This record gives sequence, C-alpha cells and structure tokens, in this order.
Amino acid sequence: MLISHCHVQAEPFGEDQVNSEAGTIPVLLGIMGTLGVERAVCFAPFRPQTDAAIDANEWLLGAMEAHPELIGFATVDPKSDGAGDRLRELVGRGMRGAKYHPPVMQTAIDDPACAGYWEAVNEMRLPVHIHTGVHGWYLQRYQPILLDDICQNYPDARVIMDHMGCTPFFSQALAVLHNNRNAHCGLTQMSGRSERYRITDDNLWLLLRTVGVEQIIYGLDYPWSHDNRAALSQDINWVGTWGRGADDVAMILGGNMTRLLDDVRVPD
Repeated sequence: MLISHCHVQAEPFGEDQVNSEAGTIPVLLGIMGTLGVERAVCFAPFRPQTDAAIDANEWLLGAMEAHPELIGFATVDPKSDGAGDRLRELVGRGMRGAKYHPPVMQTAIDDPACAGYWEAVNEMRLPVHIHTGVHGWYLQRYQPILLDDICQNYPDARVIMDHMGCTPFFSQALAVLHNNRNAHCGLTQMSGRSERYRITDDNLWLLLRTVGVEQIIYGLDYPWSHDNRAALSQDINWVGTWGRGADDVAMILGGNMTRLLDDVRVPD
C-alpha cells in the first residue's frame, strides 16, 4: 500500500490530539507500520523550518536519506524565478513530484508566470498535487476549471486535484476529470471526518460511475486529523465499502500513484 498527501516537517504541527509529535516523520513511519503501509508520498514544508536559512526542499531531501520508503514531493512556487529549473534539479536529486497550493502560495493557476514550471512538469511527466478546495484568498484564481487549460496545454503533466474542489467546486473538478485523462481525483479528507471536505454519497457514486478508479488517488492529509492513525484506518475501511473488487481498491490505495511515479522522466 502507498499513501499520498502527507505533510511533514522537523517540528510537530497539525491537529492530532493523540500524538503530540504528529507532523514529524517518525510518527508518520509509526502509523505506516501499524497499518501495513509500505510507502508514502511526503510534501516538503511550504515554508522553511524555524531556522529560516534551511530551505524546505533541502530539508526533506536530507530527511529522506535514511527512509527509502518515503517519496518526496517538492514545494516550489510556480511563479518564482527559475521555478522550472529548480524543479528539474530537485527531481534529479531524488524528488518524484510536486505539491502546489495556490491560496497558500498566492499563485493563480492561470498566472502566465507559471509557464516555465508547467513546461518542466510536462517534460518530466511529473505528478503534481494541487489544492482545489476552498481555502481563503481569491476563489476565482484557483477554481478547478482552470486546470482544464493546464491539462490541455501540458498533456504529460499528471494533475491531482486534492479534495476534488470540495462540495462547492465538485462539479468543476469532475468536468476536468471527464475531459482529461491526465487529471486525477485527489481523494483526501473526503470520507466524512471534515464536513468542509466530505464528498456526498451522490457525488461519490457519480465519480465512480463516470470516471472509474483509474483516476482516483488516495491521500491521508497527514497530520491534519484529530487522530491520524484512526483517520487512515477509517479511510482504508471506507474505500472498502464501495463494492469494488480487491484490484480496484489496490489501485486507489497506491497502485495508481505507483504507476505515475514509475512514469516520471528523471533529468540526466
């Protein structure tokens, strides 16, 4: 099993009320061990650690050296100078994807300054987790429908729409999935723990009937649950209630992400 969408940093953070050290790599590894998870995709922090001189991506690269079961995703602001080259460098050194959070980075999906970033993503066939749920800032700058242009213009980009737009933007995210085989549902925090991100039963069945499991990728959103171990266990059981066979469940719980990771073109 491979789980995606794990935020980590050197110091504890998040919402876990059971483990005061949640948010760190050792706690994540412990959760993985108790639930039979072999690998996990981890995002570099969005901001540097307490020591501002330490780059977040450099920290994650170093932290992963002793843990081959962890797969690093870079956090590079797509509008920053040299974003594409920085992304190529990080992938060349071991990262295998990227996390882009438009409202946190305050970078619009359709910002022309992001072209170099997307060119690098397309060139490397890189999976990119993109936050699409309501999260402050200007909604029109990161509404999911804007990702249709990204998928069309960069057909080798692997776009993962985290939270599927939540309820307010679910239909937009679904339209992007229908129109683009390189788009994926980021099934994250949608099982019902958070009303903000919960997918309704009607929307879940619509997703399964009209898209299928090949475009669905599970993510935990560690450490943003009150009990992250229980959250992962609940999510695994939830996917198992959908009436799908073991092969389909395995695709959602790691198989689809593994396929994307295996297809990444690492720069020479």
